Amino acid sequence: MRTEADWEGITRRLDIMIMLALENGADGATSMTGKIQKLLGFGLTPSEVARIVGKPANYVTAVKAGNASKKRAAAAKAGVENEGKGE
Repeated sequence: MRTEADWEGITRRLDIMIMLALENGADGATSMTGKIQKLLGFGLTPSEVARIVGKPANYVTAVKAGNASKKRAAAAKAGVENEGKGE
């Protein structure tokens, strides 16, 4: 039977492997923001991402919110640009 300490050790090693995969992948995310966005894109929760990257959960949430506002701004800009094109 596994103890809590066993699971913590396994989780820690998996977190390290995920970070190494992010850094060494073909399109490796070089910035912390890029790593966070990639992990969020995989469907992980902000708290899971925070544990993996070693940042507070509110940092990850702020990156997520910033990413969402950039998407909204880009969509709004695209809507304004397409307005005069008869669409």
